[in-house]
Amino acid sequence: MRSVIIVNPKAKRGRAVLLAQRAQKRLSERGWECELAISESGEHIRHLTKQAIDKGTDSVIVAGGDGSIHHAVQELANSEVPLGIIPCGRGNDLARTLGIPRVPEEAADVIASGQVKKIDLGYISAANLPEPHYYCGILTCGFDSEVAAFAYRHRYIPGGWLGYIGGALFLLAKFQFMEVRVVGKGVEFQGKVLLVATANCPSYGGGLWIAPTAQLDDGLLHVCIIRQTSKLRILLLLPTVFTGKHILEPEVSLHGLKKVRLESEHQLPLFADGDPVGTTPAEIQVAPKALTVFALEESSATKFVPTDFFRL
Repeated sequence: MRSVIIVNPKAKRGRAVLLAQRAQKRLSERGWECELAISESGEHIRHLTKQAIDKGTDSVIVAGGDGSIHHAVQELANSEVPLGIIPCGRGNDLARTLGIPRVPEEAADVIASGQVKKIDLGYISAANLPEPHYYCGILTCGFDSEVAAFAYRHRYIPGGWLGYIGGALFLLAKFQFMEVRVVGKGVEFQGKVLLVATANCPSYGGGLWIAPTAQLDDGLLHVCIIRQTSKLRILLLLPTVFTGKHILEPEVSLHGLKKVRLESEHQLPLFADGDPVGTTPAEIQVAPKALTVFALEESSATKFVPTDFFRL
């Protein structure tokens, strides 16, 4: 197998290249021919991915986080070239959902096994987005977009849920609830919200289960709406997102849709996989089985079972 490992050198606080080299060594030991390519930006990741596909590379491996994967997926979507993941990001929510280990040698072993599966993607057309974009995880609107923008601007803050919670607490005091209209088959909501999350993957922010019913291969996007409530109430609800129990609360609703439209009086920023993807108004739909990924079947996409949830 001929592969290219595309590395975001800033990931893992500058340790991603070393981690990618460890994965490269393990893959070489298992008979893979791996070239290492250092990226300079998200757009460069996309360029390197397209270049690899055009050269007939058998697979593209990304050593980075969800944002780095997001850029590679713009070229890999609807191709037969599989994506391998060496988790090196702050959140690694896609890798976590797929059951991919964080140790680079173990992640390389998942790739070397040669087992692949097809997963869905989200597909967004939005204002101020030059062309439609695919995304793997979750598209956010409202408070979550403000937290994502904060994390995007301040790359030095801690990764995972600790950085998310810290950013959320910092921003909540001055947050203004926003009027949003959400329209999908059988769903029409208009009102002020804390957030609207359109999820292909159950978690974001390093393990916050915002849409615990979401699966990577069910042909649906799971839209979580959290309506306006008091900020004290939000602080009390925040810990429940670690288990997904927030979906039991009266301010929260969850809807499985193939397509949804988001509208607002004022253009609201949207983030997908932690990267900016234009503003409202936006059309978001599922792209079924649009991406091929390396993942062991026995440790494939995390599935949330509602009967288990209610026993928590």
